[in-house]
Amino acid sequence: MNSLLSRDDRRLTLTAFEAIRRTLNRHAGLWFSLDMRTTVERRLRERLTFLGLESFDDYASRLEQDQGELEEATELCTVNETYAFRGMRQLVAFREGIIPRFAPKDRITVWSAGCSSGEEPYTLAAILLGSGKISPERVKVFGTDISRRCIALARRGIYSPSSFREDSDEANHLNCEHYFNQNIDGTRTVSAELRNVCHFKHANLLDTAIGGFIDVVFCRNVLIHMDERSRKRVVLGFFERMSPGGYLILGHSESLLNESVPFIVEEICDEIVYRKPEINGGGSQ
Repeated sequence: MNSLLSRDDRRLTLTAFEAIRRTLNRHAGLWFSLDMRTTVERRLRERLTFLGLESFDDYASRLEQDQGELEEATELCTVNETYAFRGMRQLVAFREGIIPRFAPKDRITVWSAGCSSGEEPYTLAAILLGSGKISPERVKVFGTDISRRCIALARRGIYSPSSFREDSDEANHLNCEHYFNQNIDGTRTVSAELRNVCHFKHANLLDTAIGGFIDVVFCRNVLIHMDERSRKRVVLGFFERMSPGGYLILGHSESLLNESVPFIVEEICDEIVYRKPEINGGGSQ
């Protein structure tokens, strides 16, 4: 009985919390403030039972030695909330202001960085194909995420009605519903047209490499979960992989306005975006 009580009474000590958040930060750039301590404890507690560990101190040590468990902890501590046609104002800016600029190119390549379960890359592909400006063989959309489970869901491409809760006039105007086939049980399956242009990969934004140059990067509501050092590393990684004149779109709660990065701030359709200068190494905010 005493043993059971001691196991149920395990708590995430400050020492263990600091060790765990340092390890997660080194691995994925994640950063948890002190007021997130109870959240981290709640998300990771079952792992102690599963692994037969007596304390979070033991678990912190395990994370430093076990890459598989480190990936599991990262899965549990990341936020994967998304849905199709999320952030409509930015999507309208993408359709009306950015796609036409790349229409003359042989190919347009878009990267959804931190794509979660895949609704965003499929949405971007639907907008590209539905624009009438670029033929399917000229479109390539990458979706990457640090969660292997999310990438598996993205590749499956079947979504519940909650993934299509955006019902604004702008979403209806895009008229892309025919790319998501309605099933008898109320779910929707992405069309073959979207599958042909979307490619998914498990990747860590701190060290991932996407082949070739990227024209547009969507990385929305990812950087807010990172510390300043990791954010800058990720943003500079985007810069290196982008084609000259390429665009970076961040979430509305994220900004590079006070960061020393080489992107140029630009306004398209009343939305703030970041552009890589046409000549590498030039430009300022």
